[in-house]
Amino acid sequence: MSEDLKPIYRLVNHLGYQIDFFSEIDSTNLELIRRAKNWLGDNKGLVISADWQTQGRGRWGRSWQAKPGSSLLVSVLVKPELDLKYLGLVPISAGIAMVEAIKGVSGFEPGLVWPNDLYGNKGKIAGILVESVFEAGRLKFLVIGSGVNLVQKKADFPEDFRAKASSLLEEGVERISREELLYQYIFRLDFWRSQLKAQNYKALIEHYSRYDIIRGKEIKVFKDNLQIIGSAMGIDP
Repeated sequence: MSEDLKPIYRLVNHLGYQIDFFSEIDSTNLELIRRAKNWLGDNKGLVISADWQTQGRGRWGRSWQAKPGSSLLVSVLVKPELDLKYLGLVPISAGIAMVEAIKGVSGFEPGLVWPNDLYGNKGKIAGILVESVFEAGRLKFLVIGSGVNLVQKKADFPEDFRAKASSLLEEGVERISREELLYQYIFRLDFWRSQLKAQNYKALIEHYSRYDIIRGKEIKVFKDNLQIIGSAMGIDP
């Protein structure tokens, strides 16, 4: 463990989470899915962060591109601790936590695009991927994966993704501590997990609405080979 990471490890441990860091890994989500088989759930959760992922991915299996050290890559293994019909609020709570963490560390406030993306003025800067771990047909754990573009320039992104991608650097944040952002994210995620456990869904929805940047805008939804056009009115539990 490098010396500059030790304070963050202690802070995250103090919150009740075990944390491990990798210089290179296939996927932080995949590592936690593997570890879930042996995790006893005897703390609040397991946290994995890495400099670089060789098989990082987002929703629908899309690859997540990031040069070593250019992004915050972190996943958290937790127990569900809420009614299954409200599982859709988990990525939303993680999105809120990341917005609050970024704002707290840098002063820049990204917006949320349902269900799991964070956007700046120039494009997408972060994404959330929540995966379920089942045992004997029952939901046992959730893996909450997050990736935040920190210091990439437009030219660093793959050409087919470049127009829609951004980073905190592109948004004007010239300096940011990845370690501090990691801690603040876990701190805020822990808070919103406690709100979900307490069934305080109203507070969650209210906070999401503050950061929702598509509310009131025209959107297109594709379902069963049909295109549906409407207006985004917000979310409810």
